[in-house]
Amino acid sequence: MPFLKKIEVENGILGIWELTESIDSLISEFQFSENEKVDFKKFALTKRQSEYLATRLLLQILMGEKAEIVYQESGRPQIKNYARNISITHSKNLVAIFISDFLVGIDVEIADRNIDKVVSRFLNPKELSWIEQSKNPKLLKMLFWCAKEAIYKCACQSGLQFDTQIFIPPFDFANTNFFNGKVTLKNRTSNYKLWFFELENNIVVYCVEVKNTMA
Repeated sequence: MPFLKKIEVENGILGIWELTESIDSLISEFQFSENEKVDFKKFALTKRQSEYLATRLLLQILMGEKAEIVYQESGRPQIKNYARNISITHSKNLVAIFISDFLVGIDVEIADRNIDKVVSRFLNPKELSWIEQSKNPKLLKMLFWCAKEAIYKCACQSGLQFDTQIFIPPFDFANTNFFNGKVTLKNRTSNYKLWFFELENNIVVYCVEVKNTMA
């Protein structure tokens, strides 16, 4: 079954869709608006078409009615004519959505993906040192990647540097699914609560902005 989960959390609703259906099957389930017809035709790759349709079918399930996704100038997605916030993510086999009254971000990645070649682009030396000394550095690298992607989506700050401006303090990842993160700019620090879980060989991380303070 392509619709995998609806998870009600403290700060909103998560929805997860498994990308198993053919593109023809997805098209047959979806009712296009005129704007969606135009948007859909922009995608040449079948995978991108599947992600587009699955995202909107999943949103319809979570909302209980047809709803359209539009994008702000910043690139942040929003639900047309609806006040709540939304964040969207895709992996090789999953689509996930997070809907909340708060500013939110979500990211999903294949858990066993090797990202050693790019760790210096998103981890600072303190984070990398702690991860390398852990019992499962490969998993933690991917977890931090997802966490920083989720924070980046939530912050929606152009040019944000993952290694120097987004920081994840050490936490007991073996015994908790909750941790913290922050973005530090010249005149502001933004704090985030994050949660994670594993599903279908994927790591899912979602976050909520909780407080802004002067740096």
